[in-house]
Amino acid sequence: MIIIKSYRHYNKNDEVYYLESSYPYRGSYSKKNDNEKFFVENHTIEGSGTNLTGNIPLTIAVPANATDVNVFEDFTRNHNKTLLQLSAVTTGLTVSIFIRGSRMPIMATIPAGSTRAFQVENFERLTVSNPSATTAGTLNVFIQKTFCIGCNNQNKKRNKNCYF
Repeated sequence: MIIIKSYRHYNKNDEVYYLESSYPYRGSYSKKNDNEKFFVENHTIEGSGTNLTGNIPLTIAVPANATDVNVFEDFTRNHNKTLLQLSAVTTGLTVSIFIRGSRMPIMATIPAGSTRAFQVENFERLTVSNPSATTAGTLNVFIQKTFCIGCNNQNKKRNKNCYF
């Protein structure tokens, strides 16, 4: 089961608050006109389990000899900062993190039994490859993506007045 949690933030006296979280978060926020609205959202891709709390990973099966299996892709143009927590369970795996505007992905090999964490800006896509010819792999994934949405009455597509 894939669980995607979304937390909406809103502006009140130039402060950004979590609506569903138990603590307020102060962020930087800029507003030009009264008809413009800006939101900072969090999407969390995680697994589920009984009596589990914290960063619960989503388990992805990776067949033997698999190359560039698409794990997650962001089709929006929203500016984002993304935390990826990746663990290889049964065999070593190679992950590729694609960043919007970059020709070369961030590539890392994660040995079996190891965990790597990455924080990237303008995350676009995560793929995984299994170099083992005989052993299927398992990738545990926890992704938290924070992004900005800016809009106004004219529905302008780009607005650079939201910071986080």
